[in-house]
This record gives sequence, structure tokens and C-alpha cells, in this order.
Amino acid sequence: MTKKYDLVVVGGGTSGLEAAKTAAENGLKVALLERKTHPAKVYRACAQMFLMNMDSFYNERMYFSREKQKWIFPVNNFSVNYTGGYRKFYATHFIAPNAEDRIEIGDYEANASGTGIAAVVFDKVALLQGLFEEGQKAGVDYYLERNVIDARKTADGVEVKTSRGEKLVGTFCIAADGINSRLARKLGLNKERVFLFTSSSVSYYVTGVKFDRSEMICMGNAFDHGGLGAVHFCMLPSVYRDDEYWLYIAGNERLEFFTRRSVFSKWFHNVEVTHKRCAVIGAWGPAREPFKDNVLFVGDSCWFAEAENTGALLSGHKAANAVCKALHTGKPNREGVMDYIEWWKRNWPETHNYKDFLCYPVFFRIFSEDELNYLHKVITQKLFWSLNPFNLYGHIMRGIQPHLERIRKERPALAEKLMTFTPERASAMMKPATRLGFPAY
Repeated sequence: MTKKYDLVVVGGGTSGLEAAKTAAENGLKVALLERKTHPAKVYRACAQMFLMNMDSFYNERMYFSREKQKWIFPVNNFSVNYTGGYRKFYATHFIAPNAEDRIEIGDYEANASGTGIAAVVFDKVALLQGLFEEGQKAGVDYYLERNVIDARKTADGVEVKTSRGEKLVGTFCIAADGINSRLARKLGLNKERVFLFTSSSVSYYVTGVKFDRSEMICMGNAFDHGGLGAVHFCMLPSVYRDDEYWLYIAGNERLEFFTRRSVFSKWFHNVEVTHKRCAVIGAWGPAREPFKDNVLFVGDSCWFAEAENTGALLSGHKAANAVCKALHTGKPNREGVMDYIEWWKRNWPETHNYKDFLCYPVFFRIFSEDELNYLHKVITQKLFWSLNPFNLYGHIMRGIQPHLERIRKERPALAEKLMTFTPERASAMMKPATRLGFPAY
């Protein structure tokens, strides 16, 4: 038996839940399909950061209102309720292999004192649970533990088939099924895209962490001269416990070295892993447009890799509103949702070059241990505080610029590496497959 809806949403993550509840609150008959037993169960590695308004991100200036318990999107004129816990952090620091010197993104002391801007980590389970309950209240029909096995355009709209033999037809469909989107493959969206790389990542929540100026994101390389070589890490505070941190590092062997035998082991005391999460990412270049055969693609499904929680909410909300407008104006087709298509092009691929994102997970890995210690000691000024991953590499290079003449004189080989590293080179280093990985925001 076929069930008919105004909108069928595939995927119950951040973007899918926001899209479904927005459309239902605006009067549409909505179904959401999710393969997990409950959308609020989180298995994928995620740093759980809300990207604040230090600089524009997808041309938005979002911020978190602690008083109103909302994430505010003032440019796009909407807000998202959030009643879960949060924890402030104040900077991004690239730490030298000596575990002492650092390149500082943001003024830690000013942000911690309240004269600057603090960022937050949040509880993704609480966010998803809240969106799910709001969707329930608005009348969304949830189909849980459903794998979508096929989707195709029909005379009535988009027919979606599930692993249980169900057929749901929506005048429109929103594909919110993530970075490894099945709908992008089934509908041929990926035929127009460039495959970039496959990356696996592992993250741990570890307790027993304590060090100075610790309320920040810190990234760097620890060097194991006994065989592991450069061990890359990314760490930031956990929302769950004061002494707990989210730690991205490539597997148990590197985790053991980093926390127990490296120069960074002084940060760790009676370490326990509370839980572990993984992710496998098949990264593609952005789609030509986020629409095909009455399916609107949102979040990671049509972007290159990391839309972030912020981008997921933005695109899910905007796509749902576009569907509402299309049905209200009697244009159940591409023309009816051009507002979303044009918004996405203008604010995503035309604003951000995905290759800039690839720079920061690769840049600090092209240098030797000695070169990294030198570089971190040279750059002493505090750089612009930003959480926009597309701008991070640019901020670092602008921080290096005043010191280039000195670096040329003292370390000409290092200067050559700096001047010949480009976003194109970073992209080439990630092709066609890599296990470098990068932290999932």
C-alpha cells in the first residue's frame, strides 16, 4: 500500500529533523524515514560544536542565546530550541610537538573573561531529541528502523521504497541522509560530482584530563620515534564531564602512546575511555545544484564533506520553507523551489571553496618535528578567532606572513614548503583515498 505525503524526508539527523518539523509546523503532511531505532541515538564521530559568529559561515551570523535556550540564525530569521547542556571554550590552539609552544587562534584570556566571544560544545543527543519531539507535536509521521532501498520520480512526485516493502510518495522529498547519501547515488546526483577521497576517523571521550588553558580546541602532532612517527590529534572539552575531553586520534595504538608515553602524557591522569565513535567519509565535490527529480538535497548529502551542525540546520530549514512555498503557489517542481536552489548556490559553493577546508587537516603534516617546533615558536601574536573551517587555513597563513622574511633567512627549506603549499596541493594529497581523516565537527 502506498502512502501519500506532501513531503517525505529521508534521514533523521540534524538537517532531516529540522526540515520535517519545520514543514509540519507550516501545515504540510510530512513523513520522515530513519534507519536507526531512534534519531537521537548518536554513533558517528562528532565534536559537537556550535559554530559561533566570529566570522560569517554560509553567510550567517549565528549565536547561542543561553537565556532563551535557543540557537539564533539572525540573517535567515529563525531559531532552534536547545535545552541541553553546554560547555564554553575560548580558542583554537595548534600545539607544537614539544607540548609547550602554540599558534593561538583567538584571545583565550579575553574570551574567558567575558570581554570576547566564547564558543560552546553541546549535547547532540539533546538537540536531536528536542527536534524529534517538536516534530512529533507538529504531526510528523516517523518511520524508524527503515532503510531506503530506492527512490524515483513518478507522476505523483517522488516514490520512496523501504526495506520493509513500504512505498511512500511525496510531492517533494528532502534527502537528509548524510555524507554517504544513498539518494545522491540512486538518483544520479553523484555522476555530476568529483570524487575526492575516502577517510576514516575515530574519536574517543576520555576522562582524567587536566592542563593549563584547557578550555579550547587543541590540535597538533606528537612524534613517536619508536615506530608510529607523527601522531596527529585534535581535542576539545566534553559537555558531559569537567575532566572529560573529546579526542580524535587514529586508533587505539596511537591513543595509548599519546596519553601514556608522549610528551603530552602530562595532560592525562588515570585515563578512562567512556565511549568511542567512528566515521567513514566518502567525500565528493559539491553538486552542481541541490535538486534532482523533485528531491531537495540538504546538509552533507550534496556538499563536499562537513556541512557542520550549523549548515545542517540552515539547509534543512531553508529547504522545508521552499517546499511549503512551492506547494502553496501551485508549483510542485524545480521552479517552485528555486529560492532554495539559489540560496544554496550563493551561500555554499559560491562563498566557500571546499579545497580551503582540506588545508587545515593536511598543512601541519608536511613539516618535520623540528620545523613544527620552530614555526610554533616564531608565531607569537594571537590570530583572528574563528570556528569557520573554510577560513582557518587563511588565518594561519596571514599569521605567518609577518614572519616570512625571518623564516626565509633562518629556515629556507621551511619557507619553501610554506610558499608552495596551496589548497590545490592539499586536495591532491587527499586523493584518491586516504586514512589521514579529519575531525568531524
